[in-house]
Amino acid sequence: MPRPRSLRRDLGLSLADAGAYGTMVGVGETYLPAFALVVGVAPVAAGLVATVPLLAGGILQLAAPRAIARVGNYRRWVVACVATQGLAFVPLVVIALTRVAAAPLVFTSAALYWAAGMAASAGWNGWMAKLVPPSVRSRFFGRRQGTSQTAMLVALLGAGAALQLAGPDHRLRVFAGLFGLAAAARLLSALLLHFHGLGIDPAPRRPAQRSRLRSVAPRLRGTTRGTLVIYLVVAFAATSLGGPFLTPYLFTQRHLGYAEYTAFVATVVITKIIALWRMGDVVERFGPRRVLTVSAVGITPLPLLWPLSGHLAYLLAIQVFAGVVWAAFELAMFMTLFSVDDENERTTLQVWFSGLQALSQAAASVLGGVLLGALGSDREAYFAVFLASALARFAAMTLLVRRLPSIPVLLPMVATRAWTMALRPWGGTILRPLVLGAGRLRRVRPGDRRREETDDPDDGEE
Repeated sequence: MPRPRSLRRDLGLSLADAGAYGTMVGVGETYLPAFALVVGVAPVAAGLVATVPLLAGGILQLAAPRAIARVGNYRRWVVACVATQGLAFVPLVVIALTRVAAAPLVFTSAALYWAAGMAASAGWNGWMAKLVPPSVRSRFFGRRQGTSQTAMLVALLGAGAALQLAGPDHRLRVFAGLFGLAAAARLLSALLLHFHGLGIDPAPRRPAQRSRLRSVAPRLRGTTRGTLVIYLVVAFAATSLGGPFLTPYLFTQRHLGYAEYTAFVATVVITKIIALWRMGDVVERFGPRRVLTVSAVGITPLPLLWPLSGHLAYLLAIQVFAGVVWAAFELAMFMTLFSVDDENERTTLQVWFSGLQALSQAAASVLGGVLLGALGSDREAYFAVFLASALARFAAMTLLVRRLPSIPVLLPMVATRAWTMALRPWGGTILRPLVLGAGRLRRVRPGDRRREETDDPDDGEE
């Protein structure tokens, strides 16, 4: 265990890292599809920037556990990945200043960004579990999450205001400055992480029995959790069929300004943050399956609501509704899917599911892009893609309602949190679960508020 003085220093460095990470997401990654449109990337390709590069991250994440074991040092792996993620913004700065061939470099930079970021997350959770004592994990990670989200919102709003005030003639220079700031913020994170836990062994813990990725599918086949995985993969694919093209639609068809677009994105983020404060109580009262089912019904018609009106008040009202149902959906999903007793098995399941999720989202978005391009990329074409997304969500929701039985869920009594990796204008985010074990656990069954307390086998690692 670290000494109190070194522990306070490490926790302070981690909070600063959270602020730098939120700044990077708010000024950089969130505005990447909008930047692609400005530099001449076709609307279909600009929409795909938000999903297709995720495939690189999903593939690299599958290899990350073995790579970390070979490196033998959490700090070295995480710092290298974080620095690489920051450098991924450099080509975007070059594009903004020189307007060189845009589309290939934009996709390459986005792929490098996601590959490095998701690889870093594979080692960051285990490393933080070694640094942060169990007695302060819940309070600290709650504060860290708040710091990251606050920085994310401030950066998002500041970047939107700068782009709005810049005007068309100077907008590319503003984008260059924003991406430069994103790179500097992430490189600052790498420096802060380098000084984390200098007195603690950063070597990954080797479990007595290692869970292999290829063993996950056979264990899930024919089980309740396997049915849930199938539904989630189909649901995220259905969402990616239309969601990535919401940003091009708002800019090219509804002609939103950057201030309006920023308000659109910020509304769903703020709503989700507020909703998550109380959503844990809702899940505990009604059960995760019921909350998951109701929220799945809620996200189904969202694509049909986007094209009904371009009035800003209407769009913001949709975002409030989307924020609530997506908050419920994601929290219930994490509580159900990652509720396993063995920490090593949970980590393997997370890596396996994240890779499968990235593959399904990339494939579905390409399908949506092909459909949008084939129909002419006009307003009617966007309507057709949004309708297809809604129908696919309905089909997935039917699978959930008809085939998913009640699932007992093992929850930490103190908190169940998720780390926000990215923002999405359509409401869904890229999250990683942080299960913060401390003290006792309780089992929650749908429709049953009685809890069975057991000793806590979780050491707080993801």
